[in-house]
Amino acid sequence: MDAISFVLGEKTSNLRVKTLRDLIHGAPVGKPAANRAFVSMVYSEDGAEDRTFARVIVGGSSEYKINNKVVQLSEYSEELEKLGILIKARNFLVFQGAVESIAMKNPKERTALFEEISRSGELAQEYDKRKKEMVKAEEDTQFNYHRKKNIAAERKEAKQEKEEVGKRG
Repeated sequence: MDAISFVLGEKTSNLRVKTLRDLIHGAPVGKPAANRAFVSMVYSEDGAEDRTFARVIVGGSSEYKINNKVVQLSEYSEELEKLGILIKARNFLVFQGAVESIAMKNPKERTALFEEISRSGELAQEYDKRKKEMVKAEEDTQFNYHRKKNIAAERKEAKQEKEEVGKRG
């Protein structure tokens, strides 16, 4: 689980180690078997080229690679997001205690979490804009309905007055 989390860009603080070096075999006991470690993952999709994601520990820092090309964490994250893997939302694995943590959240926090995972928060501004337009359209419709109703009542009243004048005359 740690290896999958690691290659998917999870922060060291969320892995079961204190430092990145602790992920190198033997490092936690002071006898590292190597000076680096890596995990790679191949993403295969029908009709598309395989894509390889790799994260390497070199020294005390991470190096990210896509198809053996070194990239910045931001580009690495963007490519994973295109596949629906959101590092910040941690939507790719169910971590120990995560279910309980979600269950203990209040409704507002849970909604915020689901919005982050589903990425619907990205559409919030557009939604608010469209909602305002809808409310305005409903108000305009109500206004026009009442206006039409008033005009019809005025016409009826004018017609009655005309008939009364015609009967007198």
